[in-house]
Amino acid sequence: MSTPKLNGIYLSRIWCVAICVVVWMSPHECMGNWIRKQEKGFRTSVDGSFFYGPISGFLQTPSGGKPGTTSNKRPTFKELNIDNAAIPDISLAVGRGIHTIYGGARLVRFSNESILESTLISQATTYPAGSSVRANVQLDWYRVGYQYRFYYGDDKGATFGFYPAIEFALFDFHYKLDGPANLSSDRKYSHGTLRLGLESEWSPGGRFSVSGSALGAVPLINLSILSCHLTGKVQLWGSADRGGAAFLGVAYDLIDFEDNQEVPNHIRAEMGPMMLVGIKAHF
Repeated sequence: MSTPKLNGIYLSRIWCVAICVVVWMSPHECMGNWIRKQEKGFRTSVDGSFFYGPISGFLQTPSGGKPGTTSNKRPTFKELNIDNAAIPDISLAVGRGIHTIYGGARLVRFSNESILESTLISQATTYPAGSSVRANVQLDWYRVGYQYRFYYGDDKGATFGFYPAIEFALFDFHYKLDGPANLSSDRKYSHGTLRLGLESEWSPGGRFSVSGSALGAVPLINLSILSCHLTGKVQLWGSADRGGAAFLGVAYDLIDFEDNQEVPNHIRAEMGPMMLVGIKAHF
């Protein structure tokens, strides 16, 4: 693993931790007498969100891990004329008391045409410089997890919660590159990872709240999916536990997969900062 890669991962994790720190510190600005709330009964929530922002990285894809079957850290998203990510996400959560089970899907897909400025080798196929190519890329990932809730209120009506989480994430990759004269590369695989993280939310009382989250893969797993966000939320109808809200904020995602072959499959996609917008309903 190279130093630039390590620096990129560590810097992005520091950025996500900073989000959590900001959310954690917010309620202390108007500190009251915080008391842990006793949450009872069942609750269900569903939310849909949309991310949009720049993407960078590469799709190194050899054939059988053999030397000479792929260009190093290529093709890049830039040379495939893929500059921005438009990503839908949906999630569902069911809970009772302090326990929550949740699941979700983030659909990360691209399709575009470009002209290669330099010769590219991908999955043992050589695409000469000047070739017109079409790329279809899928970086979908799915998640299912458990969250434990610490939820507090104060004597001024403010609320504050932080929710440690553990989840299993499944990365579903598909890469297809088509060039002239029937040149083609096609590779797909799935890989799982375990993620740990924290979500935090604060409301001063009323319709407005701020939330942040950061989740990343545990060390020593060759797939890293790092995601974090900071959002402001406004209640549109009902209450926080039985109603609907809209949210707007910023987000950052990093997908980094590298297997153990002599010449590895190495996928890196860094997305952010992205605009995040969505709606959430509680039942």
